[in-house]
Amino acid sequence: MALFIMFTGIEGSAGQWAYSLLTHSRALAPAVAGRWVSVYWGTFTVGRILFGFVAARAGLIPLLRVCTAGIVVGAMLFWSNVSALLSGLGLALIGLCVAPLYPSSTSLTPARVGSEHAANAIGFQVAAGGLGFALMPSLAGVLARALGLEILGPFLCVASIATLLLHETILRSAVSSMRVSLAPSGNVQE
Repeated sequence: MALFIMFTGIEGSAGQWAYSLLTHSRALAPAVAGRWVSVYWGTFTVGRILFGFVAARAGLIPLLRVCTAGIVVGAMLFWSNVSALLSGLGLALIGLCVAPLYPSSTSLTPARVGSEHAANAIGFQVAAGGLGFALMPSLAGVLARALGLEILGPFLCVASIATLLLHETILRSAVSSMRVSLAPSGNVQE
């Protein structure tokens, strides 16, 4: 559940706070900042569609590993503020890479907990996702009020690293206890 809280929290925090950061703290023109936020949601949408096909060929676990690492890279680029272009590309990378985490992680649930517990576990995951989407952007707002809008960059970096570590911990636990691997076709094999 913590993993679902983290990646939905990243999704919501980046989507809800990027415009304010880009306009108020980094002085981008509202139209430019709006375009970058649109690109974020656009890459998110493309990621949801695209990675369904990629997962069928590469497998879910390799896809999730690449995507969790991609979120870290995107968050670092966004935080770096080297240029508006790199920050925007970082934001776009976050959107692209966070897109498949929710549906792909949910689809792995029966293999992780067994089919008899999958419905309950997925219910908890959905609740955790909703909680993360509500709480983490709120926490980002509280931190931004206290420390300034630039806190969003480090906030997203810490959250993305935590997501990567949680995912790898869950993977190691699942693989060692159930000996689950994913074939390139995306089918679970024991």
